[in-house]
Amino acid sequence: MHAGLIRSLLVSAAALALFLPAMPARADLYSANAAHQKGDFPSAFQQFKELAELGQPLAQLHLASMYARGEGVASSNTFAHAWASLAGQNGESRGTEIAAALEPQLTPNSLLVSADIQAQFGQPKLNERLLPHMLQGREYEDRDPARPSKPFMPEYPAGAQEKGVQGEVFVEFVVAPDGRARMPRILYAVPTGYFESTVRESVMRSSYLPGRINGQPVSTSFSMLYNFKMNELSMHNYGELQRRVDDAKAKAEAGDPSAQMLYGMMIAGLPQLNKTYSQALPWFLKAAQAGAPYAQYQIGTGLLRGRGCQCDNNKGEIWLQKAAQADQADAQVSLAEYLLRDKPSAESLAGAMVWLERAVKQGNNSAKMLLSAILAANPSPDIRNPPRALALSDALPREYKKDPSLLEIRAAAYASRGDYPAASKTQSQAIEEATRLGWNLQPLQQRASTYASRQSWYGDLLNF
Repeated sequence: MHAGLIRSLLVSAAALALFLPAMPARADLYSANAAHQKGDFPSAFQQFKELAELGQPLAQLHLASMYARGEGVASSNTFAHAWASLAGQNGESRGTEIAAALEPQLTPNSLLVSADIQAQFGQPKLNERLLPHMLQGREYEDRDPARPSKPFMPEYPAGAQEKGVQGEVFVEFVVAPDGRARMPRILYAVPTGYFESTVRESVMRSSYLPGRINGQPVSTSFSMLYNFKMNELSMHNYGELQRRVDDAKAKAEAGDPSAQMLYGMMIAGLPQLNKTYSQALPWFLKAAQAGAPYAQYQIGTGLLRGRGCQCDNNKGEIWLQKAAQADQADAQVSLAEYLLRDKPSAESLAGAMVWLERAVKQGNNSAKMLLSAILAANPSPDIRNPPRALALSDALPREYKKDPSLLEIRAAAYASRGDYPAASKTQSQAIEEATRLGWNLQPLQQRASTYASRQSWYGDLLNF
């Protein structure tokens, strides 16, 4: 094909970037495009390259264009051909056209180099080292999922009601074997500062059918999307729900990464849609490949837990690392939890604490809880730091103060510094609150007996 046609195709590829949605300024399609529009070609090239290597077709198309034009990199029709071919293989028809236009200009050796690049970053290799293998119609690989049983619906938040504020909150938590929630983690709240405590109260006071393996109840992750409308607060009766879902789906199918993320949350968190997490995961994957750290977090935790896909720790750690390096605090916490599994080595424990400290600096409440639990009750005296554990717990918002887990952390910290009366008193408060919430009391009572005998308790306080 003629050079004029090649130029036309490259201009078409570049113009597409004008329609990308706004996303956080990380290595994502929006920030890569913004850098390109400003003429910061080295930065745009690096960002497009990172996303292209994840299998994102539009990034592959732009990378081909930059190689062909020599923007931010030495001009190379060979590399342009390779990445345009990959974009075409992933559904971008303009990539196929660009590759076909470039191919007559390449030598046999150049075509071999292009084929090597395509083999390295093609779908089979990505499936092997990075992409999840989705489950079909199942929530988990190894267990029956948890289910809501008796939801608790609190009052509409007074502050939001007075100002006429409406919004949405996506929350993730652990359903323990006793059918009660532990460690609710607010992953998404719009607007922030109005509904988080209400959602936390609803999660903690609701009851659930626990997940099961071979009929035995086990701790299982669960997620829920709450919608707040004036004069209506419901997990089961959303006004105009179908319209909102259809709108998000249409935008997601059109390639909007933000909509892909939202639609994934809707599938994962709306029980009335009657869908499984395995149906949400492909949408999270599209957003993750487009560079959205929150979606990368979802893919990483799904892989580590075998939720919606086959369990693969190596792949899960890669995705969590990407999100954590982008300062996605929930990914930092999950990466720390992964490093702390079983009996962590000193190196793993040190790595977990580094990630938790980074998340604490961002004000992440789950990080404060987990780090304070380590500092309160770790078996190593070199790690324990009761005063810091108490300070971290003091820094948590008011709605955490009656959480039995937090009260147990404080009790363990008091015992670690030798204040057994305070430990016993605080542990009694933890048992009182846990009784109100319907928790299994046995582990709490065992720790109460330890403190009553003027001994400290060491171990994992958040192992439910």
